[in-house]
Amino acid sequence: MIFLSCGNAQCPLCQNHKRNMWQAKVSHKMLNVPYVHTVFTVAHELNKLALLNERVIYNITMRAAWKCVKTVATDAENIGGLPGMICVLHTFGSDMKHHIHVHALITFGGISEDGTWCWPKRKNKIATYKEMSKTYRDTFLEMLNKEIKSGEIIPVANLTEILEEVKQKRWNVCNGKPTMDTNIIERYLARYINRTAISKSRLQYLKKQDKIKSKVEIVYNDYRNQKKGEAAPKKATKIAPLVAINKFMMHVLPPYFQKSRHYGLHAPATWKKQKDKIAQKLVRNPDTVGNLFALIKTLIKQDPVVCEKCKGEDFEIQPVRADVSWIFQYITLPDLRGPPKFRTNIKTIIFDK
Repeated sequence: MIFLSCGNAQCPLCQNHKRNMWQAKVSHKMLNVPYVHTVFTVAHELNKLALLNERVIYNITMRAAWKCVKTVATDAENIGGLPGMICVLHTFGSDMKHHIHVHALITFGGISEDGTWCWPKRKNKIATYKEMSKTYRDTFLEMLNKEIKSGEIIPVANLTEILEEVKQKRWNVCNGKPTMDTNIIERYLARYINRTAISKSRLQYLKKQDKIKSKVEIVYNDYRNQKKGEAAPKKATKIAPLVAINKFMMHVLPPYFQKSRHYGLHAPATWKKQKDKIAQKLVRNPDTVGNLFALIKTLIKQDPVVCEKCKGEDFEIQPVRADVSWIFQYITLPDLRGPPKFRTNIKTIIFDK
């Protein structure tokens, strides 16, 4: 796949290409089996702790989701095999409020130790809602307590009481029904891979008029008033510009943080070990997606790409080299790759003078 970038990070065409590339790569890795869309949500009582310890809490959020899936799937009463999972971290709701959750695409089944594909014992789910919720909660809190004891967590007031409170709650783990048509959820996840929290189309700056102060209008989906089988109605709220900036920056992830991860059969190392054991009928044809788009393009006879100004069709393709040093001219990023050498909790980006 060839991708030519104009160099503008805000270019909608370039963003669309990046989304399509990510979706194509994900689609090629997926197996020819049904997938379950599951959402793992962190209890909101831990939001303040997460803001002080973003890297640690977000890592636990994703790792606990996979460990939960692996634990329930390897149980013979559920599946009895190792599944695959592709997940994306979201820290926001439609209105940009702090809402930490993981969207996961999980194979509806798994591979046993002898290489046999095992289907779930239940018709429409991997495990019961109660088991998934309890396993995720307990796994998350176990990982969190381990980090607290190691001194990697900056505590908040009444942390002991908060942990005891969330331990008694049932955490929300939303399980969708298994489906072979994963295109919709793939496109949904791809939209958030190259942007954060909100798109420009849902933001509007309202300039100061007379005695009315400047405001930022945010349009969001009102899920609380959504009717079954219908799209969520739109709702708007107006907030101060600095508040809007703070809400947006709250969802910028720590440097080098991987918001999209592959686990189990979809992890590269595991796939190399297991790919020869999986029956070929369960492997998705990697050329299907590309051939399908080529066929559709031919059928609809879409006009070729033309220049917006001169309407010309002749383009000269030139490679554009990435300037690897530009970021260091404006922004100083911490070196967080590899094992941590010292305790760090970086909340700001330092600009060079």
